[in-house]
Amino acid sequence: MKKFTILFYLLSLSFANSQSDKNVEENQVQIGLPMPAVLYEKGIGKNATLSLEALTGLQIRGCSGCETQFGVHPILRGQYRYYYNMERRIRKGKNITGNSGNYVGGLLVYQSGAPLIGDIQNSDILGGGPVYGIQRTYKRGFFYRLEGGVAYLEDDFNKGIGLILAARIGWVLRKRR
Repeated sequence: MKKFTILFYLLSLSFANSQSDKNVEENQVQIGLPMPAVLYEKGIGKNATLSLEALTGLQIRGCSGCETQFGVHPILRGQYRYYYNMERRIRKGKNITGNSGNYVGGLLVYQSGAPLIGDIQNSDILGGGPVYGIQRTYKRGFFYRLEGGVAYLEDDFNKGIGLILAARIGWVLRKRR
């Protein structure tokens, strides 16, 4: 009975350790610039995360002979990311803190047509599709992210395939490892 208890205890510890052995951060909050943004990223697997981001996007419209208009619109993004090169980065001694790695994923995006500031009124836009991105986080929390993909986009009047391009810089709010 004593051997069974010890074996059960050791197996339990091994299982508990494997459950928390993630290459990605358990929880991460990012503040983005130049347009204000807040992102929460949750580790859901060894190399996978789910993220929710609230941000603003700037739209400018103008032409010669017409008045220039602008609008700052709220955007909500939900994303699944699979960081596919974490093991290789670890083997090479590279940083993976702050989810520094390359990823593929799926993106859902909603943009309100009503501006927070400005005079450009649009239809609400809903879209989704696959993306590829890179994200790097440095010692003091500074990060950058570049992302691109193809998405199906739809508003009240149009629908079709479009290009998604995103760039973000900012700081990760976290405890230092």
